[in-house]
Amino acid sequence: MKTGCQCREMNRLYQETTLTPLRVARMSGYLDWSSQPSLFKHYPEFLFRYSFGALKALHVVELSRMISFTKEIGAKPYHQLTLPSAGNLHPIELYVQIRGIKGILSGIYHVDALKSEIVLIREIESDGLEPSVGLKGSLHGMLFILSNVPFRAEWKYGERSIRYCYLDAGHQLGILSASLKLYKQKMTILSEFDKISLNEVMGFKNEESVCAVAYSGELKERGVKSLKQNLIYVAPTDYSELSNSLARDIQKCEVMRTSLKDIAFEIEEKDIFQRRSARYFEAEKIMHPELLEQFMQRAEEIPYPLSCYLLLLHAKEKKPGVYFKNRFVKEGAFVKKACSLLVDQKFVQNADIVFVITSKYFSANTLMQAGAYVNNIYLEAEHNGLGCSGVGAFYDTKMQEFLETDEYILYVCVVGVKKS
Repeated sequence: MKTGCQCREMNRLYQETTLTPLRVARMSGYLDWSSQPSLFKHYPEFLFRYSFGALKALHVVELSRMISFTKEIGAKPYHQLTLPSAGNLHPIELYVQIRGIKGILSGIYHVDALKSEIVLIREIESDGLEPSVGLKGSLHGMLFILSNVPFRAEWKYGERSIRYCYLDAGHQLGILSASLKLYKQKMTILSEFDKISLNEVMGFKNEESVCAVAYSGELKERGVKSLKQNLIYVAPTDYSELSNSLARDIQKCEVMRTSLKDIAFEIEEKDIFQRRSARYFEAEKIMHPELLEQFMQRAEEIPYPLSCYLLLLHAKEKKPGVYFKNRFVKEGAFVKKACSLLVDQKFVQNADIVFVITSKYFSANTLMQAGAYVNNIYLEAEHNGLGCSGVGAFYDTKMQEFLETDEYILYVCVVGVKKS
């Protein structure tokens, strides 16, 4: 339950990070890409590590944070992971404690996507992270710690980056849950712990902060001792000019508290590995009516406290316009309007559906829920040979006015027939 003070604080954050034409114009200046902070954290080379692909039992972790595509842009490598990220900046890090899995040293690991390695930070025996995350017994399985590295996003997006940090965290949770489902495992979210204390135990300073904790495995009654020493500190970027205000806001934000809705189809590994953010849709092709109905149904199934408005731009058997809770609420050909509301991103015009995720609450928790929900849309689109793209840039107030809602706008995604 949020206090009135917390609600006012999050409302302040929403208002301070809304996009207006004037703010967009001010943000559209020159960006020196040579000054971009590093996107991947690396622990010292002397630590033991498992290479990706070395052990089958680790594949569920690897798949959830793996480079799936690399190309060169301006003589600089451009890496895409199995999860989406605003601006491909990846302000998230993933850690996993492993205990009681045959053939794997019990310990606390960091997932280094760039080097395709899982790095052992600390071995564990009768000790571990369980007491720090509110678990009473010993977890035999995997305990996942997600952290924010906000400067990676702030470097490009300024104040609004706090939203992208938590949307990206939601994507990481969503892809982790999907990977576990692929291997017939379930994920449980943990939230009853002291985030500040856990930050200290993990060896984080102001540049990095825990945003979510989850586990998969079996809890045993035997108790676990707290770690005697905090983990070693390693800077998550090669340099940092993180603003004090963003560091403070990130520290104040809650961790993920809500269970994720399971994906509604039989996922395949290729759905995860081949997922891309579509930037080109077929102008002459429209989604099959059955698939359109399927994705409209997903909007109905969005978990509370999220809501979903659909802008139907192109369809064979449905009227174009706005749909909400299975009701047709506004008729119109809103292709140009959709592009305008999404900060004139022209690629949207050939998509078929625009999902607009809203909520009565604006918080780190609802942003992560929205990111996880859109992640499922990504995967289902890929599964059905369609394209999907998350859109974090939109004119907040103009979108609220268009939809005639006073709910907060959290996230947008578009789905259509991707261009081959």
